Amino acid sequence: MKQSEARVRIIQEWDRWILTQSIEPDGPTGKDSLKFYHELQDAGSSLLDFQSRGQDKWRIIHAWLLGADRLSDDWISVAPRIAPTRRPRPDRRRLVYKA
Repeated sequence: MKQSEARVRIIQEWDRWILTQSIEPDGPTGKDSLKFYHELQDAGSSLLDFQSRGQDKWRIIHAWLLGADRLSDDWISVAPRIAPTRRPRPDRRRLVYKA
């Protein structure tokens, strides 16, 4: 199954599944998406038969649910890039020797 088809079907299944769960007052979180993923896995669901191109399927599903505004957290967000501190360059002016 292609990811585009899987995304639609997984979000539909999430919408059904979430109604059966007791959710914290702040709304569903990544823990809920992980529980959802494990339940699909334990059931041997065909919804997980999509092409992942070597990526972790739970992370893909979690990103889909975040993108569809089904989750209210960002606890697994990508860490910000840490740029190395820049050292000042040495002065490159040529020294002119006067004789």
